[in-house]
Amino acid sequence: MESEPLVVDNGSYEVKFGYSTTSQPFRALNALARDKFGATYLSNQINQIKDISSVSFKRPHEYGQLTSWELQSCVWDYCFFNPNEFDGFDLKDSKGQHLIASETCMTLPELSKNMDQVVFEEYEFDSLLKAPISGFMPFSKHTENTKVISGKGDSESGTSTSETKDYEPFQMVIDSGFNCTWVVPIIKGVPFYKAVKKLDLGGRFINGLLKETLSFRHYNVMDETILVNNIKEKCLFMSPVSYFDSFAKKDQTAVEYVLPDFQTTFLGYVADRKNPPSKDAQTVTLRDELFSVPETFFHPEIAQLLKPGIIETILESLSLVPEPLRPLMVSNILCTGGNFNLPHFPERLATELQRQLPTDWSAKIYLPQPKSCELAGWCSMSAFASTDLYKAARVSRQEYYEHGVEWTTKNRFGYQNWI
Repeated sequence: MESEPLVVDNGSYEVKFGYSTTSQPFRALNALARDKFGATYLSNQINQIKDISSVSFKRPHEYGQLTSWELQSCVWDYCFFNPNEFDGFDLKDSKGQHLIASETCMTLPELSKNMDQVVFEEYEFDSLLKAPISGFMPFSKHTENTKVISGKGDSESGTSTSETKDYEPFQMVIDSGFNCTWVVPIIKGVPFYKAVKKLDLGGRFINGLLKETLSFRHYNVMDETILVNNIKEKCLFMSPVSYFDSFAKKDQTAVEYVLPDFQTTFLGYVADRKNPPSKDAQTVTLRDELFSVPETFFHPEIAQLLKPGIIETILESLSLVPEPLRPLMVSNILCTGGNFNLPHFPERLATELQRQLPTDWSAKIYLPQPKSCELAGWCSMSAFASTDLYKAARVSRQEYYEHGVEWTTKNRFGYQNWI
């Protein structure tokens, strides 16, 4: 009997991996770090760094493309052959195993070939299927746990709209990750690449802007990547109604963040209003920074960027979709990626998008994993592994050696096939 495939969501911030039959994936940071003493830390070893000041990072992904397979192979080795770290998970020998992996949308052909060569020649997997996360998302069935957000304010259940197929035939997937945000329309379960749009705003940009803002107003934190990322995850939120509404209430939503002293705390924490920190503690009071930094998704001019925001990007993508399908797309928007963990982001997106649409259209946003949006991609990949389409679409190692890497990229995995 064929073994279950290994599912790897190879994100630019985090690698999510595990067998398709498991309910939750293992998670590993996709980076190499060096502290100020010159010691290096790979993947989850980064969490063991005690002195987080002046830690520098190197990541396999740059500008939304996987450019460094030397580093990526090291991270995969750490994930696949490290049972002590991941509750006994050990691939032991990748030979004979089957792999489902994600890659960046619109991956450059030369970079896409690198993955095929590494998977079949170095790891010797028996078969490979790779696609962008947006290509797997139609297989993520809406359940009662799915959160549905309507731009008009009415609520509905989260059950699936497709009863007869394994997938949702018409969707618009918004994948907002660490490097960038992709808007991908799905027609009959396949990404409609002519209308795919990329927005160069993601978690990395938010971190950089937050660094600049804090350094200008409070303390110099330009070298404190881990600290700033923690502040982003613990404190930042999207304005629920509008930027000006939140600005008027900035004193009510202000947060006091206690900076690390490297004795009692190594990452810092949000101070409790009922139990204020000691007078010796070094704190930063965050007011409008909490919502003005994420607001760049809607108004990039805040960061002096002459680029369209996320709403304009969605509308531009929508304009390239065949006209009869446009109302269907906006009523079935699927959100994935860690940025949608920002409080109020999906609700604000639905509200702002509804304002730009005709009155008889209804914008609806679906969150398959409401509190962990970054796992939605892996779960949809895992669901795809149980379909008959998976075995028909994958490439075997025998086919790879028979036809070569050019054939694999051009005829099976390249997005050029659909343009």
